[in-house]
Amino acid sequence: MKKIFVFVLMLSVLGSLFLSCSTDVDLYADYKDITVVYGLLDSGKDTNYIKINKAFLGPGDAFDIALIDDSCNYPNKLDAKLIEYRAGATSNSYQQTRVLPLDTITVHNKNLGIFYAPDQLVYYTKEKLNNNTNNHKYRYELVIDRGDTILNAFTEMVGGSSFTVFLSQMDFTSENGSIKWRECPNAVVYELVVRFRYTEVSPSNDSVQKCMTWSLGTFPKSSPSLNYEQNNYTAKYKASLFFPNLAEFMGRDTTKNVERLVFEPSLTLSIAAGGDELYNFISVNGPSSSIVQNVPEYTNVNGGYGVFSSRVLLEKNVKLSSNTFLELQKHDNWHFRQAR
Repeated sequence: MKKIFVFVLMLSVLGSLFLSCSTDVDLYADYKDITVVYGLLDSGKDTNYIKINKAFLGPGDAFDIALIDDSCNYPNKLDAKLIEYRAGATSNSYQQTRVLPLDTITVHNKNLGIFYAPDQLVYYTKEKLNNNTNNHKYRYELVIDRGDTILNAFTEMVGGSSFTVFLSQMDFTSENGSIKWRECPNAVVYELVVRFRYTEVSPSNDSVQKCMTWSLGTFPKSSPSLNYEQNNYTAKYKASLFFPNLAEFMGRDTTKNVERLVFEPSLTLSIAAGGDELYNFISVNGPSSSIVQNVPEYTNVNGGYGVFSSRVLLEKNVKLSSNTFLELQKHDNWHFRQAR
């Protein structure tokens, strides 16, 4: 028996597994080079990274093979670049404006998982990317020359100066809450996350910074959970879940003799806006922490597999409402107090 394993390194891990058995056919003879791409351009970042890998083939345990970097990386640096195109705000006629060569670098902070870590080879550019303005809109083409074939992919840029959030504080004492923001140009999906920060102080005055991360949901712009009016979106979420989530984050053991100090602003609201290609990819494939037995049905990489899209992240520090803080203090064993 021989096994052909094709792995796709995507949002977390997306994969394909082909299992075949034969005594007459040499399955390795049918192997061909398959390029896998994962790139999300963000005009707000100083550096943009793109993963360019190859599928791999081998007998034995796929998980053992995935831990070997040579199984996923090309032996030589590929000729890869970004091509920038610009059009007028009301025009769909794009003109090439820049060519940005991609260099390679090894990052050393990938979390341990199915694939080799912590070192990862990635392609990158430090050139500032453009998003949409009142006068121009931008798109980028990724071009990869493998020598024997050329791959490419396009994405419209997400983001612009109009992307803002209208919020100064958050209240979690009612059943539901809402968040309002100005739409992000070219975005088709939004993800809302809030982080609550506080400081734990022990009797010996040792302090530890704590941060609870709470996902409020992912909302396609066509979602019935979103209300759209005059270029603004409003999303509703279950505000009452704040306290159960906080209790779980702190742990059910409340016998620890610590004080919990709240420094305002104690909340950071993050709204990530994603492009059309990213949303389509997530909708079809779905993120996974394991290997699935289906070839990806969506890819916008011509000549390969993967996704090349854009996103932008909007963050705003906001305060905890006074009513919410009073509710926190009602939990005597939580020992929350306002920092002075």
